[in-house]
Amino acid sequence: MSIGDWGNFGAVAGSASGALVGLLFVAISLNRDRIARHPTLRASAAQTLMVFMLPLTIGLLLLTPRQPPWVLGIEITVLGVIYALGLAMVGRRKREAGGDSHSRLAQLLDVITPNMLTTVFVLAAGASVIAGHTNGLYLLLPAVVVALMGGVANAWLFLIRDPD
Repeated sequence: MSIGDWGNFGAVAGSASGALVGLLFVAISLNRDRIARHPTLRASAAQTLMVFMLPLTIGLLLLTPRQPPWVLGIEITVLGVIYALGLAMVGRRKREAGGDSHSRLAQLLDVITPNMLTTVFVLAAGASVIAGHTNGLYLLLPAVVVALMGGVANAWLFLIRDPD
């Protein structure tokens, strides 16, 4: 299997993610005043944006022409580390803002976050490709699916959540 075989997957993941990023900006714009008044909602919006940007970035990396597999592996690993650090910062902001949620689903998603699972898949895929096992790219499939589904769930929760 060649890295080039992943081009269609990258195009679909990036396109779907890009569309969701655009919709998120529309939703945030329509709720701008409400979101601006509540630090928890701002942190949730930032987290959702990060989650949607992950598949978009993965798509771009997979579509980069003629790069050696080990370079792609390093890029994916660095992306996973940056993603984990960014999510940790946003999570800290949510906790500092008193982001206690009243919804059981929201509490569950905060504890067993799809973001942790996504991060593990991305880091494992990058490490596998660095080690010369391009089949490790298959780990990007669950990472992208979990990111897209988790991002949609997170967007829904932060848009319906009453922060007061």
